[in-house]
Amino acid sequence: MVVKDTSLEAYTYILPTLGQRQKAVFNIIRESNGLTNTEIAHRLGWSINTVTPRVFELRQMKLVELKEKRICTITGRKAMSWILKIGKVNKND
Repeated sequence: MVVKDTSLEAYTYILPTLGQRQKAVFNIIRESNGLTNTEIAHRLGWSINTVTPRVFELRQMKLVELKEKRICTITGRKAMSWILKIGKVNKND
């Protein structure tokens, strides 16, 4: 997916303002093809109660969006999976 210039500009503007936990969640989502909150928590070794608010904040900032509802690989239950709204961004940022 090609990142539009305006999306890349918004990304580079917002990234320095993110907290450490928001950046960690953002980066896990960036490196994936859609993860549920529980899958993010599992990969980071965090509780779900730490991840869910960070995903919500990233959604409010228009950085993350719903990819699909699917079966979570951790819980076996249907859950929402998240991807970057602005497309794939260079991992070196």
